[in-house]
Amino acid sequence: MRGHRRAKPLEARRPFLSRFPVALPGWARTGLGAGLVFLVSGSLFLGSARSALAWGRMGHRASARFAELRLSPQARAIIRDLLEPGESLADAATWADENSREIPGSAAWHFVNVRVSSPHYSPKDCRPQGCVVTKIAEFRTILADRNAPRARRRMALRFFVHLVQDLHQPMHVADRNDRGGNNLQLRYGRYDNTNLHQVWDSGLLSQRYRREADLVQELEAVANQPESRDWVKGRIEDWADESLEVGRRAYLAVPGSNILLRSGDAISRDYEKENLPVAVGRLARSGVRLASMLNEILEQE
Repeated sequence: MRGHRRAKPLEARRPFLSRFPVALPGWARTGLGAGLVFLVSGSLFLGSARSALAWGRMGHRASARFAELRLSPQARAIIRDLLEPGESLADAATWADENSREIPGSAAWHFVNVRVSSPHYSPKDCRPQGCVVTKIAEFRTILADRNAPRARRRMALRFFVHLVQDLHQPMHVADRNDRGGNNLQLRYGRYDNTNLHQVWDSGLLSQRYRREADLVQELEAVANQPESRDWVKGRIEDWADESLEVGRRAYLAVPGSNILLRSGDAISRDYEKENLPVAVGRLARSGVRLASMLNEILEQE
């Protein structure tokens, strides 16, 4: 979810997004995880509803499951101890969005608005209350503090996982004064009323992947390439610059051209063919980097 790009309440969405109460595991019924949770039938990509989860629920969970495969035994054990009984890293990956309304001011932590004309991210792009770049660093510090209360480290872990993933979604960084593509209304496939932000949140991924396990397998395959060894290099700011560069290209209607998408345009097959692998690559990078940082942080204990 992208800060001021807060999703509309489910009740305000189209009627065909039916709601069914679901039984919750114990960890979801305690603390800020409490409350009524709905299983939404149909994709949150549909219609004009804004994305409730950057990368969509499946994308966040797949990145976390992929990262978990790369954790050291020590990091895996500490994470299991920090989280609630029955809560997996994939569950933790969606917690920050599912509970954002319970944490005042947290909506702005999920993104940073960097104009596509800017050469790179600057600290000046962050709002006073923080942004995805500064909050990743802040939650990393809390997570690494062995003297911090367990509940505080648990919340830091949940936010850390989620925000690292958000940072890799290009429309959570790149901006053309349109709220990260939310104001750029588009048509995609059989949907006549979506927007660029949602295309990147879940629209592209939903064209190929129906099952979370399939996406996890694809992330593994992508990360198995030799060049992935270099993914862990650099700083958080460098990874924001990567998303900015991808975001610049995401605004192009025709890949490789200077033709920008305009409101009312339809996403073409060429656009999908060019950018679906890019979206998968960004998600794979988020998982590799997340695992590397968690190992580094937690192996110091």
